[in-house]
Amino acid sequence: MTLLIPQIPTGVAEPLLAQLAESSLVDLVPGDDLFFSKAITQPTGGIPITDATLKQLRDTILTAARNHGFPERRPASFLRFELEVAEVLAEWEPLWKTDGVPSGEALRNDCWSFITIVVLPDVALWRWPTKSSEENAGGRSWKGRMVGGSRNTFQRIFRRIMCLDRGVGHPDRWGLIRDLQEDDFSAILERPGLSSNRDIAVSLGEEYIAMKQRLSQVSAGLRQDVYRQATKAIRAYGVVQPLDLMSAENRSRLIQDAFQRYENELKAAPPSEVEAAASSGSDVQKKSTSSKKPARKSLLRRILDGG
Repeated sequence: MTLLIPQIPTGVAEPLLAQLAESSLVDLVPGDDLFFSKAITQPTGGIPITDATLKQLRDTILTAARNHGFPERRPASFLRFELEVAEVLAEWEPLWKTDGVPSGEALRNDCWSFITIVVLPDVALWRWPTKSSEENAGGRSWKGRMVGGSRNTFQRIFRRIMCLDRGVGHPDRWGLIRDLQEDDFSAILERPGLSSNRDIAVSLGEEYIAMKQRLSQVSAGLRQDVYRQATKAIRAYGVVQPLDLMSAENRSRLIQDAFQRYENELKAAPPSEVEAAASSGSDVQKKSTSSKKPARKSLLRRILDGG
């Protein structure tokens, strides 16, 4: 039976953000009151999720956040925290069908708005604090962290699970999510033609990490150039031969060969051109081609109640 997660439509969520942006983490602790009168549930088959289930999600993620300094301090990197969040979301029943496929609720942006704004607003604001240089409502980029979508605080981690989970039987199931960096996730997940199929995304992630190790002495900018050129070639090949229909062996070989081709061009380029590419940010291919809970009503509750 599908568990229905409450949803906050964007038009309802955005007016709340200005007040959230100006609040302290202590003021945003929801306690046991996870009800929001303007939240809705999808009028489809299923049963509404219970507060106890929502509280379980909050408590487990809150524990992970405390392991990394919440609320007093912020770590230099949030990658370890977000790995722990990924493991929590992978086990939270409302997000999954019995066969390990994401539930329809998990794919609704408005459900993630509810999880972020009502269930975990203090953790979200700790992860993505507002900046004094941004507008009062937190700025457009900050809004994207609070409202459901590809950049949402927790939804973006869920997307990593969908695309980069090596599988339950793998001895290092979460290795890709652990070893990839923030920019690496963007490079892979923001290309739907490659990341929409988990098998392709995992193969791409594996080769990306291997390439970074092979080119460990090369600047990050040049490694990104290699990645961009390789993925362009892979996507071009996919127009002729759908990657989804290829065997796992042939698909992996295609991805490896594409990376190796542009790595070889980088190695063959004269040092002066490699340095010029690094400083200018131009693609390696172009260079190589030219050469070759509270006592009173909480602030969060007052915001949600409109008081």
